[in-house]
Amino acid sequence: MFLPTFHGEQMLSYLSSTLNLHGQAFTQAQREELQARIEELVNYQAVVGIMGKTGGGKSSLCNALFGQDVAEVDDITACTRYPQEYTLAYKNGKGIALIDVPGVGESIGRDQEYADLYQRLLPELDLILWVVKADDRALAIDQQVFNSVIRPYLADRDIPVLFVISQVDKVSPCWEWDHERHLPSSTQQRNLSRKQIQLSQTFDIALDHICVTSAEEGYGLTGLVEQIVTLLPNQKKWAIAREAKPEYVSGKAYQTASKGLWETIKETATSILREGWSVISSKVESWLDKLFNW
Repeated sequence: MFLPTFHGEQMLSYLSSTLNLHGQAFTQAQREELQARIEELVNYQAVVGIMGKTGGGKSSLCNALFGQDVAEVDDITACTRYPQEYTLAYKNGKGIALIDVPGVGESIGRDQEYADLYQRLLPELDLILWVVKADDRALAIDQQVFNSVIRPYLADRDIPVLFVISQVDKVSPCWEWDHERHLPSSTQQRNLSRKQIQLSQTFDIALDHICVTSAEEGYGLTGLVEQIVTLLPNQKKWAIAREAKPEYVSGKAYQTASKGLWETIKETATSILREGWSVISSKVESWLDKLFNW
């Protein structure tokens, strides 16, 4: 099991001591600026917007993915009627911010209200997860809001969007789900593939931007974390690997996130230290190879 939080703290400590050891190569101002910037990168608080129709399992997904009861779950009523922000604390008040947004489709009046709300929240987000229930065939409302509110805003902005098919253990025929191995039957898998194709065509998105999950069964969550880490820019990947439940952070996700963090640190160090960075860069990279098992 990978422990990104522990490794992040180790990296901060090592870089700090290395900068102090080779202090003659840098000014005090350079050291302080770089240390502050690295700490900011390691502890970056990503902001994730969880969107989609009410009853789609958004809150359950948050709870399963990040290992805490970060959002109230109610199987009967639409319990998330206002944007609810939850911060999973890591250090000094940092962590990951989950904005659980009210679901569309509750009522005509609220749909317009929620569309306006979505538009106001978009500038705050690093990532959008649009959740669609596996057995939901009525996608007109999702399509309308996504195409009229989300897509135009994203046209000239780099905010990744992943569609998440939730509650896949309930896809037809639900009685065939293997509860011992937590896997869909071959028939269910075919139906899920059809659902992915349907979403791809309906929303005009790539198939690899559609993940299938079951929060209750723990199914597909590792793949979802991998996709999130892949799509986020380098400076934001670590925040997800750091905060996701450890059993869902695969070796691939961990490697991608740690290398993304390192590439960002190198760019920052080169910018701040200039030629002084060459004094310690090879030594630091060799140590990080061992720490992160690259």
